[in-house]
Amino acid sequence: MHFTLNKRVLRERLLALMSTPAPAPLLVFGNQKSGTSAISGLLAEATDLRLITDFAGAREPYIGELIRGDTPIAAYIKRNAWAFSADIVKEPGLTFVAPALMAHFARSRAVTVVRNPWNNIRSLLERLDLRGDADRVIPGSRHINRTWQSILAGADLGLPPGHYIDILATRWLRAAEIPGRLDARNIVIRYEDFAPEKQASIEALAKALDLPVVADISAKLEHAFQPRGRGTDPRAFFGKNYERIGAICGPRALQLGYEG
Repeated sequence: MHFTLNKRVLRERLLALMSTPAPAPLLVFGNQKSGTSAISGLLAEATDLRLITDFAGAREPYIGELIRGDTPIAAYIKRNAWAFSADIVKEPGLTFVAPALMAHFARSRAVTVVRNPWNNIRSLLERLDLRGDADRVIPGSRHINRTWQSILAGADLGLPPGHYIDILATRWLRAAEIPGRLDARNIVIRYEDFAPEKQASIEALAKALDLPVVADISAKLEHAFQPRGRGTDPRAFFGKNYERIGAICGPRALQLGYEG
C-alpha cells in the first residue's frame, strides 16, 4: 500500500471512483518511443474517439508492481477505471502485460507498434538526453524520473543488473515478442511503414479495426505527440555499443524486416 500519492495520481483515483471501465477499449501497445503516441493520437483524431495516454497510474511504482505480478490485472483496472473508461488506451508499460489485459477485455481489439531496435533505443535515450556510447548511464541535462530510472535499470521487468544498452535491448525484444503471444484481435504496425504515409496508414488501420473515419487529420500529421529525438545516425550514436543491440535483438529484428 502506498500512502504518498501525488496530485495527479490522487485525481485519477478519485475519478476512478466515478468511472466504469469500457467493455472493450482499443489497447495500443509498443515499446516506449516506438511511435505509439503518434499512431494512437492520429487514430483518435480521425475516428473522434476518446483517448487516454500515459496516465499517472501507469508510472512507478504502480506499473512495475503490475508487470511483476504483485498487482492483479482486475485490481489494477478497477484502481484505474478512469483511464480504462476511454475508447482508446495507450500506455507503453502495459505492453508487458498485454496478454493478460486482452484476456480480461475479451472483446477488445489491440494495435501493437514495432520499430527498428537501433532507432527505437536511440530515440529513447535522446528523449532522456543520455549517450548511447558509454559504459554506464551518464546523466545529461534532463531530470530522469522514477519511472524512467526503472526502465533504464530493467527494474520494472525484473531484469538483473547489467549494461544499460543490454537492458534496453532486452526490453525491445520482450516488447517485439508480444504480438506472437496475442490472437487475431491484435494488429501489428511497423513505425517505418506508418511514418512516410501517415494519413493512408491511419485510414487503413481504422478500416482494419472497423472504425469509421469521421475527421480530416491532414493538418495534424506533423504534430509532435511526444518530444522528437535528434535523429542521430545509430552507428555514430551507439559507437562500440552498436553491436550489443544486434546481439540481443538481431534475430527478432530480421523477422520484422529490420537489418542492423
